[in-house]
Amino acid sequence: MPPRNEHLGRSGLVRVVFLWLAAWGSYPLSAQELTLQRDYPGLGPFVCPPPVAFAPPSSDVRAQAGQLASDAVQAVILGELLRAEELLTRAVELDPASSELAYRRARVLEDLSRSNEAMDEYCRSLGLGAEADGIEDAQERIDALYEVVRSQIPELARESFVSGVMTADVEAYPQAVTWFTRAMEAAPDWPPPIYNRAVVQERMGLVTESLADYRRYLELTPSEIDPVVAAVTQRIGMLEGLVTLPTPSPSGALTLGVLFPGMGQYYSGRSFGGTVVLGVAAGAVAAGILFKEITVRCLAVVTSGGACPPGQVVDETTSRPYLVPAIGAAAAVTVIGAIEAFVRARRRREDVADALTSTVSSGLTITGPSVYARGGRVNFALMSLRFR
Repeated sequence: MPPRNEHLGRSGLVRVVFLWLAAWGSYPLSAQELTLQRDYPGLGPFVCPPPVAFAPPSSDVRAQAGQLASDAVQAVILGELLRAEELLTRAVELDPASSELAYRRARVLEDLSRSNEAMDEYCRSLGLGAEADGIEDAQERIDALYEVVRSQIPELARESFVSGVMTADVEAYPQAVTWFTRAMEAAPDWPPPIYNRAVVQERMGLVTESLADYRRYLELTPSEIDPVVAAVTQRIGMLEGLVTLPTPSPSGALTLGVLFPGMGQYYSGRSFGGTVVLGVAAGAVAAGILFKEITVRCLAVVTSGGACPPGQVVDETTSRPYLVPAIGAAAAVTVIGAIEAFVRARRRREDVADALTSTVSSGLTITGPSVYARGGRVNFALMSLRFR
């Protein structure tokens, strides 16, 4: 088999190193496997994330934030809600430790029908001590908004989502994709089933389809309120590195290699191998053509090793006894080269597939406890063990 001598640019070298590491499981991709989302509005009571402590600003900065908040009040009176939201956003950036500013911004976001963002801001207000500051209805507004968000998700979408999670937990991935797809059809702009279908399709090796769902998830999810967005963004970059790896078609390499010596190697990006196959095939044909036997009939008697005298030549014939074997040898080299190109192209495609499947973590996964309710049936799992 001819040695491989390919020229790789910097990006090509990075891709090859990435593929090698992923295929051997040493790349940290598997350790960063994204997990399924299981919660959705209505599954249980809404729980605010843990509060974050902010350092209080200086008095001058607090005064600037107060002035922006005052301008926002005027904008609300004039019905300019977008202007008010912009002013309050700037005020909150200046004074992130103020529960009152967070509450005011949440009220404007609620009026703008941006329920998820409003809930997040109400939660931040509570975490900053809204109740101690005399703001008493923040929790009530969160509960009301949560009910509105829950009601916007059709029951069919919620039931399909639960079924998708349950089937994915037992690694029935094709069925899980079907369930998540049904949930997406019932609620096209609901991010969790889109995200879950992306995760399941990645585990199945359907990277192109998974990337499309990940990108759709990012479109529907504001990055400032979802901690999963950063992980999804990183995941997209990793998977794009695999998708862009060169994976020539094995059948294409075979067909081109049979039609013309070395073309399968050239098609696969292995120019040196193609040159070797072409050179051997062409050399065999050239040798068959150049090697000739000349037979001369002479009127005079010619001694061994002598030449027929001029004028005594009756006729002269030329034959190429090795031409047919040479053509056969060239054809054999061509076929062998085509088969070699096919095998190498198929191996490269399998390497990429192996690298993709290696993104699924190995070992033991423990989940639970969990409760799923669907219709009149309740499914309770104390603990779920999954081996890979």
